[in-house]
Amino acid sequence: MRSVQLHERKPAPSQASDIAVAKITTHNDSCAFPRLGLLATAAALALILTAPILRAVPITDDAKPAPPSVSNSTPAMQAANAAAKGDALLEALLTELERSKDQLKMDQVQPPYYIEYRVNDVEDFSAESAFGALRESQKAHVRVLRVVVRVGDYKQDSYYGQGIGEANILPLDNDTFALRHQIWLITDEAYKAAGEALAEKQAALKQFSADTNPVDDFAKAPVLTALEPTVALKVDDASWKKTLQDATALYKQYPDIQDVTASARFTADNEYFVNSEGTVTRSGKAVYTVQFAAYAQAEDGMRLGRSPAWTVADAAELPTHDALVSDAKKTLDTIIALRKAPIVEEEYRGPVLFAPDAANDIVVSLLGSNLVGRKPQLGKPNRTIGSFATSYKNRVLPNFATLVDDPTLKSFGGKSLVGSYDIDSEGVKAQSVTLVDNGSLTNYLVGRDPIRDFTTSNGHGRAGPGSPPQPNPGVLIFKTSDPQSPEALKKRIMEMAAEQNRPYAYRVETLGPGNSPRLLYRVYANDGHEELVRGAVFSELDVRALRSDLIAAGNDPLVNNRTGGVAMTVITPSLLFDELEVKRADTSKDKLPDYPAPPLGSK
Repeated sequence: MRSVQLHERKPAPSQASDIAVAKITTHNDSCAFPRLGLLATAAALALILTAPILRAVPITDDAKPAPPSVSNSTPAMQAANAAAKGDALLEALLTELERSKDQLKMDQVQPPYYIEYRVNDVEDFSAESAFGALRESQKAHVRVLRVVVRVGDYKQDSYYGQGIGEANILPLDNDTFALRHQIWLITDEAYKAAGEALAEKQAALKQFSADTNPVDDFAKAPVLTALEPTVALKVDDASWKKTLQDATALYKQYPDIQDVTASARFTADNEYFVNSEGTVTRSGKAVYTVQFAAYAQAEDGMRLGRSPAWTVADAAELPTHDALVSDAKKTLDTIIALRKAPIVEEEYRGPVLFAPDAANDIVVSLLGSNLVGRKPQLGKPNRTIGSFATSYKNRVLPNFATLVDDPTLKSFGGKSLVGSYDIDSEGVKAQSVTLVDNGSLTNYLVGRDPIRDFTTSNGHGRAGPGSPPQPNPGVLIFKTSDPQSPEALKKRIMEMAAEQNRPYAYRVETLGPGNSPRLLYRVYANDGHEELVRGAVFSELDVRALRSDLIAAGNDPLVNNRTGGVAMTVITPSLLFDELEVKRADTSKDKLPDYPAPPLGSK
C-alpha cells in the first residue's frame, strides 16, 4: 500500500474568501492570503462608530473584569473558567457570554435561548516567486469573531436570513476591555438581527402548509469541555523564499514556457468556541501548502498547464529544496512533452483507468458535495440537497465500494492529514461515519442543523474563519472489498481494449478544471506501451457513471490533502471504468505571442 502527498491542484474558481469579515466578501486565489489588514480594520471601526444606541448593557470605564456569575454558571462552565486562567481571549469570551446570558434583552423581543462565540486566531505566511524572482512575501495575524444569537427554541428559531450570525475582527492585543467591548458590540448586533429574522421566517412559513412531521431547527448536543494547547507558526522565511526562486528560475532552461510561479502558504489557526449550553473548546492546527505552476502553448495555440501542490499538516513532510526543484523540473518536462503530443481522436467510448491522483478529483467533485446533509429551503419537502437528496438507502456506488469519513484519523500511510480534527466548529466531538456501505447510501454528514431522519449532529459542522458552519467532509476514504494492483488494472484495460478490437485504452494521471484530463495516456493493447495525448474531455463522467460504469478499484490509496473554506483529506485508490466517452475538446486555440521573449541576460 502506498500513500503519496503530491497532488495536481486545479486553478481555484473565483470564490468567497475563507475569512468572512462583517458584510465584506473578499475574492482570492488558492494560495494568496486575503488582504485583511487595513480593509478589515476600517470595516470594524466603521461598525463601531456608526453603531446605533444599543439595548445591551455596555462595559463602563470604571468596571473591572469580573468572573461570570456563579449563580448562572454550570459546573462545566465553572471548570472551564478555571482552566481558562492565563488565556485572556478565552476569559473575555466566557465573561461576555455570561453577561449576555444575564442581560441581553430587548423590548418586544424574547431573550435568546442560545448564544455562541467562535474565534479563529490565525497566523499566516505567504510568498510567491515568478521567473526566478520573488514577487510577494507577507505575514499576517488576525482574530476573527463570529457570534450567533438564536431567538425562539430548538424547534423553531431565528437562524434564517440575516439571523445566521455576525462576524468581525477582534483586537490582537490581549486587552480585556478591548476584547470584551468588541464582543459586546457584535453580540448586540446579532441579537437584533435574530429578532428580525424570526419575524421574517414566521411570515414566510405562512405561505406553506404546515408540515405534519416537522424537523427541528437546531439539534441539542452534549456539553463538552476540551482545551487543547495552542499552536504557533514557525517558518524559515529566507529558506522558503530561496526555494521558490530556485524552482521558478528553471524557466531559463525551457524557452517554450510562458509562465511559471511557485508559492507557499503556511497557516496556524487556533479556534475558540463557547456557547450558552456550557460547551467550551480550544483547538489548534497548522496547514502547510506549496504549489508550483507552469503554462505554455502548443504550436497550434492550445494552452497547456500543470500545477502540482503539496499540502501537509506537519511541516517536516514538505519537500526539501532539492526535491521541490527536481519535481518542478519534471513538471516542466511534461509540459514540453504535451506541446509535442498528438490531439485525441474525435471520439472514443471504452475503458478508462484513473490513477489515484485523478480518482481523488472524481470522488471530491461527484461524491463529496452530495454526501452532506444540508437543510433545504423553507417549504421544500426534500431531506437534503444535491444529487443524492432522494438516494437514502439506495445504491449510489458498485457493491464493492464503501465510503467512510473519519476525521479522528490523524495519519495514513505515514502521512499527516489536514482534514483531521477532534471537535467541529459547532463544539461537537468528531465521529467516524460510514456514508456508503457496499454501494448503498446509509448516512449523510450532518451538523447541528437537523434534516429528516438525521436529528443529531455527527460532528461534521465545519467552517472557515468568520463563516457559518456547514456539513463538510473531514477525512473521506474510498475503500474496496476487492483491491487490485496497478499492474493488474493496467493488464485488465489492455485485455478489454483487445476484446473490443480497439488498438488502445486510456489511462488518466491527473485532472484539471471541470475534470478534464491534463495528463492522459493511450495504453496500447498489444504491448502496453503508453503515449501522451492532449485536448480531451469526458462528456459522461457523472454520478450515474460512478454507479453503473465503475468496475474495479486499486490497492494504491493516495493521500490528497486539500485546502479551501475548510481543510479536508481525500484518500482514494485507482478507479477503473468499463465505458466512458473521451472526445476532443471543443475549445478555441489562442494565438501565439507575436514576437519572442526577451533573451536571457539582456537588459
